[in-house]
Amino acid sequence: MSLSIPTLQFTDFVVFLTCGVVFVSCWLLHRERTHHLLFGSSFLICAGMSIGFVDFGRYGSVWSPLGWSAAGMLFWVGLRLFDQRSALTTFMMVIAIVPVATHVLLGLVGFDEESVNTGSTIAYAAHEAAMAIYVLSTSRGRSPIRKVIGLSLLAISAALCLPLVPQTILPQEVPIVLIFVVDHVSSILLTTAILALEADRAIVALARQALRDPLTQVLNRAGLVAQTQQIIGSAGVIVVDLDHFKRVNDGHGHTAGDHVLESFVRRTEVLLPTGAHIARVGGEEFVMVLPGAERAETAVFAERLRRSIGVRPIDWNGIQIGISVSAGVAVALGGADIAAAVDRADKALYLAKTSGRNQVRVA
Repeated sequence: MSLSIPTLQFTDFVVFLTCGVVFVSCWLLHRERTHHLLFGSSFLICAGMSIGFVDFGRYGSVWSPLGWSAAGMLFWVGLRLFDQRSALTTFMMVIAIVPVATHVLLGLVGFDEESVNTGSTIAYAAHEAAMAIYVLSTSRGRSPIRKVIGLSLLAISAALCLPLVPQTILPQEVPIVLIFVVDHVSSILLTTAILALEADRAIVALARQALRDPLTQVLNRAGLVAQTQQIIGSAGVIVVDLDHFKRVNDGHGHTAGDHVLESFVRRTEVLLPTGAHIARVGGEEFVMVLPGAERAETAVFAERLRRSIGVRPIDWNGIQIGISVSAGVAVALGGADIAAAVDRADKALYLAKTSGRNQVRVA
């Protein structure tokens, strides 16, 4: 079996370069995604290493483990930033310098070239394995695509050790071929898997946005239906309206009005029992659903909410804006009855508002 070293180098270079260009291009489109720049830089360093060194599994120069370790560390930092974690940990910094430190120390102590190479190889393989373990250990309950990333990194770690296998077991050419195959396949898998994960994250964000009010980040009407349609048994329903809210907008501006709405939601969320839902269904109108609550319990909560909101003004740039709320209460017999219960509560709310506001009425 005859191999062309320049051909192997060239194909490795092309794959690494392509992956690097893809990520750098993505970063140029979205500069806030620093992880793209780190992934791209990692692959570009690998591209340079693939043509700058012809050792193929051997580390004859200290620059070889230094270059590969730098590429691996950039990729690991990119993964952590992608996961919205801190960029570095003490363990990462320690394991990043182990390949180079091993190479230098073994050489200084006087070990022969073969021993230095074995130590460097094992140290760098351990670095890649640690990165793989990080990805796999954080994949629980997540997309299986993350497992593809972890297994790809694990394959790289295993392939790095192949040249250490005695030639009586594996002919010299076999590890070289396998290293290049793993390099090519894993690089393509890593690139496509990361981009697929990012696309999946964007889809989830869009789906969430479709069910959320953009200002207050609570459910919107569609989100409320999605969250409550499977409720079994009774559920308390409260429709709340902020009294004279137009005066806030007219007197202090719409920015102040937005602040009042957000403050109302935050205060309400503190009071809501576990498992309850709140949705913004109109400009200053909100619906709350309390699964398992009966009429009396729901009315008591609505009154508690009314008192809590009215007792403390909302601060807006030093201005104290006093607000009150009116509420209508009804009870749904299950998820399918929520919409009808909202209508009944809305009628009770209308009665509360026409009777002077700042009160609770029960349907």
